[in-house]
Amino acid sequence: MGYFSRILNNCNETCILSLRNKEEQLSLKQKIEMKIHLRFCKCCQNFTQQSDIIDKTMNQFFEQMDKQPPLKASADFKAKMKEQLK
Repeated sequence: MGYFSRILNNCNETCILSLRNKEEQLSLKQKIEMKIHLRFCKCCQNFTQQSDIIDKTMNQFFEQMDKQPPLKASADFKAKMKEQLK
């Protein structure tokens, strides 16, 4: 088991590599370690899939926000805020 424990990451390490893989390029060793672990660990597979869904959803949300005109506060709202801040 000593050999396999040296080449297999634990779940924490694999989840970190999965997240880092989205932001930067991993080394070949890191990619292989992550892929081996993901092949056998259903929990980490689920984490990676859910993380991908969250990223995709957030990107879509911010793309839609960029297309909408900025919100502006009404004069009444501004007056009420000024009054409350006094």
